[in-house]
Amino acid sequence: MILYLSSTKHTNLLDFMEDYESDGVLIKKMIGNFVLKQFVIYDMRNFSHFTEVVLDRLAFGDTDEEFAHAIEEFLTMYSARVTVICEGLSKRDFLFQALLDRGVGNIVCGTEILVIQQEIRECLSDRGMTRYSFKKCQDRQEECEKLNFHCKNVKVAVVGSQPRIGTTTTAIGLCVWLARMGASVYYVEANKSGHLAALVRAYDMELETDGWKFEGVHYRREEPKEDTNFIVYDMGSSYSNQRERLEGADLRLLVCGTKPHELSFTIYLQRLLAGTYAYLLCPFVVDSMKGELVEVLQNDYHKVLFSEYQPELTNSDSNAKQFKTVIANYIMEE
Repeated sequence: MILYLSSTKHTNLLDFMEDYESDGVLIKKMIGNFVLKQFVIYDMRNFSHFTEVVLDRLAFGDTDEEFAHAIEEFLTMYSARVTVICEGLSKRDFLFQALLDRGVGNIVCGTEILVIQQEIRECLSDRGMTRYSFKKCQDRQEECEKLNFHCKNVKVAVVGSQPRIGTTTTAIGLCVWLARMGASVYYVEANKSGHLAALVRAYDMELETDGWKFEGVHYRREEPKEDTNFIVYDMGSSYSNQRERLEGADLRLLVCGTKPHELSFTIYLQRLLAGTYAYLLCPFVVDSMKGELVEVLQNDYHKVLFSEYQPELTNSDSNAKQFKTVIANYIMEE
């Protein structure tokens, strides 16, 4: 399924792809003027089942820096492959390198219609465009202070109040932070999203006997056989059929939306776990609303924390303070 966000100039640019539609591949076209970051946060969840997203750069009012930043955000939240049409873009231009740095190698730069169409076909092929080498992850060489942990097989259940609320981003962010702090940690995909398969390919993870490893984190689909400090279960929003795992966890992180249309899901999850200790991690909250939300959502069992924007899936720096608060009881004082 292909989602195409187009300017009025390039409305018919994908009309040549009858072969895709004849094979049953749906092409959804949206025409207009967009702000990419707003689309990613507020609208993309309605199209999360699409596997390909084609962006016509002319359709977006963002600056090049904002556009690249929004794509980085998109890639942390969704598994769709991104193709960007930038007619006449040069390899020397800022946006070209910025897209490569953020993991986008499908860049259409042609100026003649036949060339553009051929490049689009290449981008939407199984291999994608292979002429450009993009970065699969951000290099992280910075030094960080290690912590000492006095725990074994601590089970952390991460569950979202609803789909596309940031559960996987939170679960992987916690795992990456724990590994950087010196803990041994396993991420377990305890949901049916299939995101792990896409992540294995995108980050070129190292194959292990029962799963994969990347930047110190072990990734699994099943319960790990080895002892470790922490096991983080990414439960998605499928908490109704995993009640035993959720209640049996040592720590529970509830990723909860706070917008008006999201609060009903948050309150339902809170009621489901009434009397059970948990942290509520609330993303995308402006400072002026935080105090009011604490009054509404926090109680004797549920402590509210506000998670910050995490632009890259394996970079947990923005939420280091929140993660340290969550696992504070398992840190050994020197």
